[in-house]
Amino acid sequence: MMRTSGQNGLIGHTMLHLDSVPDIAKLEKSAAALSRRHPLLDAKVRREVFTLRPGWYEGDASVPSLPIHLWCEPGAEIPEGRQAESVDSESAWTAALSNFSMGSQSGCRNLRLDLLLKREGRAILMVTWAHLLFDGRGAEYLIGELVNPESCALPPSATPDPHPFRRIRSLVKQATPVVERFFELARNPYASLGGPRAQPGRLKFRVLTIDTHATSDIQARAAAAVGPLFSMAFYLACALRAHREVFRMRGRDPEHYVVSVPVQIRKKATRGARFHNNVTILFFCFQREDLKSVETATQAAQEQFEQMTRDGLERSFSAVLEIMCLIPSPLYMAFLKRQFGGEITSFFHSFTGDFAGRVEQVFGAQIDNAVHIPSVSSPPGTGLFCGLYQGRLNLTLAWREGAATDSEVDELFRRLEIDLMGSATPTAEGGIASA
Repeated sequence: MMRTSGQNGLIGHTMLHLDSVPDIAKLEKSAAALSRRHPLLDAKVRREVFTLRPGWYEGDASVPSLPIHLWCEPGAEIPEGRQAESVDSESAWTAALSNFSMGSQSGCRNLRLDLLLKREGRAILMVTWAHLLFDGRGAEYLIGELVNPESCALPPSATPDPHPFRRIRSLVKQATPVVERFFELARNPYASLGGPRAQPGRLKFRVLTIDTHATSDIQARAAAAVGPLFSMAFYLACALRAHREVFRMRGRDPEHYVVSVPVQIRKKATRGARFHNNVTILFFCFQREDLKSVETATQAAQEQFEQMTRDGLERSFSAVLEIMCLIPSPLYMAFLKRQFGGEITSFFHSFTGDFAGRVEQVFGAQIDNAVHIPSVSSPPGTGLFCGLYQGRLNLTLAWREGAATDSEVDELFRRLEIDLMGSATPTAEGGIASA
C-alpha cells in the first residue's frame, strides 16, 4: 500500500546525536565488516514457487559495501581528504532522508548510513533500515554491533531459517481468536486523523526529549498506575488522549478508538536476535468514556491486555501474520477495506523501553541521544512512539503531510505532556522538527 500510494515503503530511522565527529575511517571499517558479516543486509524478498512462502534471498553477487554518506552544514569543518554533500540545515537533511526509498543505490538494500557534520563541531549519525528485515529492537542490536565491533562475538549470519511450513488448517485454527477479535472491532467504527484513503504525502516528524528529572517523575507516575512491568498501558493512554485532543480541535469526538500495539516476542538474552520482526500485534479498543482521564484510559488498556493475554491473542496473531505472508497483499488489504472502511488503526503506537545494544559512543564521539523515527502510512496518517535513552524519555510523533497541521501537532504535544506529568509544568529539553 505504501509503495503504490507514493509513501516510499516501510522503513525506519534511528538518529544518534553525537557530541563530536567520530573517527570516520573506523566507522567505515566497521560498516564494511558488518555488511560482510550479514549478507542479509542486501537480500531481496522472493516467494517460493510451490508454497508461496516469501523468504530472503541473498543472490549470487558479492556483498556490496556499506558506505558512509557524508553531509555537512554550512560552516562545518570537513576532515582532510573527505568530501561531503552540503545541506542548508539539519531539518532539511532529516526531511530529505526520511522521504527516500531504500534501494541498492545506498550500498545495501536494507540498511543505509548517513553522517551529518554540524557547524558547531557536533554530528548526527542517521541509520535507515528496512522494517521488513528489522523491528526497532533488532535495529538497536545491529547498531550496537556497528559501534562496538570488538565486543561482537557473533558468528557470521546466514539467511534465517523460515518457520516450519504448517498445514493451512492448523494455522487457521490458531488464528481464529484474532479473526474473531477483528469482527468484534468491526462492530465499533473508529477513525484516524489521516482518514481511510491512502494518499501520498511527505513524512514529517517531531521529537520531544524530556529531561532526566521529569522522566523519573513520569516513570514513577506510570508505575503507580499499572506497576513497573507494564508501563506501556500508561503511555498508550496518554497517546490516546493526545489524539482525541486533535479530533476535538476539528469538532469531532469519535465514539471508538482502535490502536494496534506491537509486543516483543523475542526471548530475553537472545544472542544475535537481529533480523525479522520479532513482534506480535495486539489490538486495543477504547470507548469515548474510557478516555475521561489518564487513569480510566490506563485501566482500560491494562484490563484489555490481561484479557488478550489470557485468550492467547499474541500467539494467535503470529499465526495470522504467517497466513498473511502466504496471501498477496492486495487481498488482505481488500479485506481491511471491506471490514473497516479502509481504516487500519486510529494511530500507530509503541513503547520500546530502554535503548538496547550497549550503545554509548561511536568511535570517539559520545552519544547524547538516540531516537527512533518510524515511517507511518496513511491511513492512519500518524504514529506516536516512546522510548528511553540514558534516563531521558523521547516522544516521537511521525505523520504524513496532510494528516495534521502544525497547530494540531502543537496541541497534541501540549496534551501529551500534561497527561504524562499530571500538570502543565514545562519538562522538555527541546525537540527536532522536520520540514
